[in-house]
Amino acid sequence: MFYHSSDCTTEMNKITTRQIFKNACELVVSSGKYVKSAHIASTKPSSDNKESFADLVTEYDRGTEKLLIGQLSRCYPAHKFIAEEMVADGGECNLTNEPTWIIDPIDGTTNFVHGFPAYCISVGLFVEKDPVLGIVYDIPNDKIYSAIKGEGAFCNGRVIKCSSTTDLNSSLIAAGFGPQRKTDFLRFKMGIMNTLVEKCHGIRCIGSAALDICHVAAGYIDANVQFGPHIWDYAAAHLIALEAGAVCSAPNGQPMNLLSRKLLVCSTDELKDQIVPLLGDFPLPHD
Repeated sequence: MFYHSSDCTTEMNKITTRQIFKNACELVVSSGKYVKSAHIASTKPSSDNKESFADLVTEYDRGTEKLLIGQLSRCYPAHKFIAEEMVADGGECNLTNEPTWIIDPIDGTTNFVHGFPAYCISVGLFVEKDPVLGIVYDIPNDKIYSAIKGEGAFCNGRVIKCSSTTDLNSSLIAAGFGPQRKTDFLRFKMGIMNTLVEKCHGIRCIGSAALDICHVAAGYIDANVQFGPHIWDYAAAHLIALEAGAVCSAPNGQPMNLLSRKLLVCSTDELKDQIVPLLGDFPLPHD
């Protein structure tokens, strides 16, 4: 059962984590069918710009978020929500002790618009600011990464574990540019990539923080460095990585603050200890 403060609703006393997880999985898969419908036609989904010309949003982002919040609200009317398009439209990003769903309706919207097969739906549930379940649906590849706290990490029902890589020289690392196009921020990120690529097997940039982190959980990637994503980009994947045995921290090696928009996910402590001194820092506003 969920454990929570006395001001949480009685429904949480009655419904097991597993039941909520099952309901959420079914809803995410159903929402994924709606996202898939965008590419039945031969034309690209139309998009609008948000904070920059590279920060895209489509009717499918908004529609998927509406579907998810609408159904979850009907099932769990006292729950709170933090969702990407809701915040973009002026809603609060306020993580409290109350049960809170953190949602990215399409992580990797630019990939989605261009038909590049790396985008996903990300849904996580937090209670008392602690993640209790996470679901990341890799739509083009039909892979559902998932975790319930304390029960391990899975992909399509199969147990996944991160790699045992301990040597930076033998590692494959994921990083990303994100939608911001400020020169100093891009130079900072390029500097990190230049430093890392000299010492590892390679750098991969697929354009989805949630999938990058899930790929660490699955052992495809050995580490992921992120500066600039928002809590909805990584809230669900963060739990999946932890349950797969990953080490999650701030890029400076300190404990991770989920609202800080900076994270380092590594397969082992040894790998983390080699990467941290190479990263530096960049000031970012918190969510």
